[in-house]
This record gives sequence, C-alpha cells and structure tokens, in this order.
Amino acid sequence: MSATSLVATPRLTVVFVTYNSGAVIARAVASVPDDCAVIIVDNASPEGTPWRESLSRPADVVPMGRNAGFGTACNAGARRAQTPYVMFLNPDAVLAGDAVDALFAAARAYGDDAILMPAIMGEDGRRMRKEGTIFDKVPRRARLNAQEIAGDYCTGFVHGAAFMVKRDAFLALGGFDEAIFLYHEDDDLSLRARARNMPIVVVTGARAVHAGGGSSTPSFAQTFAINRFKQQSERYVRDKYRRERSRTATALKLLAGCLLAGLLLDPHRVAVRAGKLRGLFDALPAPTGR
Repeated sequence: MSATSLVATPRLTVVFVTYNSGAVIARAVASVPDDCAVIIVDNASPEGTPWRESLSRPADVVPMGRNAGFGTACNAGARRAQTPYVMFLNPDAVLAGDAVDALFAAARAYGDDAILMPAIMGEDGRRMRKEGTIFDKVPRRARLNAQEIAGDYCTGFVHGAAFMVKRDAFLALGGFDEAIFLYHEDDDLSLRARARNMPIVVVTGARAVHAGGGSSTPSFAQTFAINRFKQQSERYVRDKYRRERSRTATALKLLAGCLLAGLLLDPHRVAVRAGKLRGLFDALPAPTGR
C-alpha cells in the first residue's frame, strides 16, 4: 500500500533516496510529520531493504532495479508523488519538528516558483553551508556567520541534501540531470534555476540536522571511487556550461599531488587524487540541454 493512500490529505511528499542506508533511514523517516507522504527510492542497495520493517510510519518504497544514481532516483520519486509540493531529504538527515510549517509559510511569502531550503545543521550545531556553485564558489571567510543572519535569505546554491519545491516547477525545470550519476547534480540544478530567475531561499526558521551515516573510515577503494565520480561529474557540468579547464594542467596538478601524498605516506590523499586523476580521463555522456 502506498504512503499517499494511507495519509488522508498529504500536503507534501518527502522523497528519500537510499543506497545501503539501513543504519539511518528509519530515523530520517520518523522525523517527517504525519500529514506528509513519504516515498523512498532504493537504488538497488546490495544490503536490500530489511529496514522496511523498522519504519515507524507508512512509506511508499520504490525499487529502481539498478543503481541509477542520485538524481535519477530523485526524479523517479518526484514523478511518483501526488502532492503539490515535494521535498528531497537525505537519509542521514532529520527534520526539526516545525521545519515543514516554516517552509510552507515561506512558500506563501515567496511564491510558487521558489526553491526553499531549511538551515542545515551538523550534529555539533554548526551550519553546513555552501553559497555558490563550482563556478562561483564563496570562500568560507566571506560567508556570513550565524550572528549576522537575521532572517531568511537568498543564496546561489540548492543543497541537494534538503530542499522543498513545487512539484510542477521542479518537473518543468527538468528535475535533476540524469546524465549525472553522483555529485554536482545540485550545482547543475542551481544554475538552471538561476537562469530561470527562480528564487533559492534559505528559511532559517526551518532546521534539518545532518545526522551522519557512520563513523567508520572509508576504505582506499571507496575514497578512490567517490573522487572518481566527483571528477566525472565536474567535467560533465563544466562541459555543459562551456566552462572547461585544461585537462593537461589538471592532470599534472593531480599527479604531483599523488606523488607528494605518497612521499608523506598519506594513503587517503593518494586515493583522493588518484580517483580524480582516473575520472579525468573517463568517457562521459554528451551534455543535455540547459
């Protein structure tokens, strides 16, 4: 039975994408208000979905059948939703009790085309912020600190970990670019939203806490794979917006970094730079339209 059939009149559908997220998904789902529907899109997790039995509330679990990537799974969840608004929330994040109410108040204030983000906090209470895309990064020293933020504010970046948007507006925007498997899909979404003058607003009265998925140190292979994906995605976005960088210069810089990390006996940094170096030469799909 689907979540939407069990919630009388849901005002919002919260979409989660899982991949071996069994340790955290139940906590995230439990933070969703009862008057919201929940859709969980599973990207063919090797661990399966035994966590379904631990959920404290109804959820519509959608199996992708393969690991289709974060953006593709998000789009599948948005298409399946039947509510006017959708919210995308990472499985290792939890919503504060009044977060959805604050986001809907902001939607009434800022209009149907606004993309609304809660303030994302770490478990240590620090704000997790990124104000610009890979093309217009705002250095940490230039960002406002918590004491300087008096209310809601516009920003240049949609953080894929937590945001709410009118479902029709998200789909009209094209959703996430499904050619991007993982990482930087929110950079691309931000750039397209800005091109259409869609406001991107941080609603400071709404909070989401990044709960953290685990404390184990990633393996060399995992770190290598993550950074390979990051490099592939950055190359794709740069190609899409005609902001390419010299591959030769980038390769030389990464190679030098690998050698230095090796001399310092730092396997983590070797894995980071080696993964990016490998991703620099992978074949990529042709960019889709902006």
